[in-house]
Amino acid sequence: MKTVIRTMFIVFLLLAGTQIPSQMVVPNLSAQNPSLPPLIATEQEVRGFFDQYIEQYNKRELEEFLMLFSLKAKQNQRDSLPEIRTIYTSLFNRSQSLQLSIEEMRIEIYRNVVEVKARFLVNQVLKEGGEKKVWRGDARWILAKEEDKLQILSVDYQYSIPPTLAGDKVPEAPPPLANEEEVKQFFSNYVDRYDRKDIGGFLSFFSSKAVQNQKHGLEGIRSMYTKFFDESRALRYQIEDMRTEIYQNRVEVKARFRVDQTLKKTSQEKVWSGNIRWVLGREDGVLKIVSLDYQNEKSP
Repeated sequence: MKTVIRTMFIVFLLLAGTQIPSQMVVPNLSAQNPSLPPLIATEQEVRGFFDQYIEQYNKRELEEFLMLFSLKAKQNQRDSLPEIRTIYTSLFNRSQSLQLSIEEMRIEIYRNVVEVKARFLVNQVLKEGGEKKVWRGDARWILAKEEDKLQILSVDYQYSIPPTLAGDKVPEAPPPLANEEEVKQFFSNYVDRYDRKDIGGFLSFFSSKAVQNQKHGLEGIRSMYTKFFDESRALRYQIEDMRTEIYQNRVEVKARFRVDQTLKKTSQEKVWSGNIRWVLGREDGVLKIVSLDYQNEKSP
């Protein structure tokens, strides 16, 4: 029985998905952007996407369901599409029936991604023995467009009620990943290294698996900040209106950012501001940035 519970617990890591992740991404200094691009999707389009998601899930149509995922999709910052396929193949094959419902959906639409948070409920009847399971908790999806179609880039989950079979003992929920004081200290150090243009110290806050804007890995991040720091005589980085959500497997932080930059060559001053988002995980006992995203309001 413990093996069954462990297997199904892993299966539903994917259901309630995550990451996006976010931290400030320095815009391209040479970019000329006289007008902002449109939002990536409409709310009607997003809701239509989730109608398909629920329909294919409940019908246990594996191939149709997997077509809703990007080839670059990640689950809980680690499982890629082959693992996602294996997880859902096992889930669908072991289920006599599945009934997924999504409630309290909160949709945030940006120019490059869509973030959706919701409550989920799954009623499952197993083929073997006809036993019933109930899964309930919080879910988070990040969507992007590929070939003009919305697809899932990352998924994450948070259980409010751990999945159980009738008569099973409910396991204790693991503790939160961090406390608020630890998160505040992380960002205090982060800002300090940024202002000092300490590239080595600054990059130490990133996971080796960190992703920026769902496409740039750590080497791309290193190249961007090295160039930006080298071009700057002075930097002043400010974080305002910080909102922190701490879960068992991640920390999500949203805020407003402002960067005041003075260039070395011309002494020209630039201001970068907008919305910012970080997702933190823990590696070897230390908080690290796993993914980052940004919404720059305008080109300086």
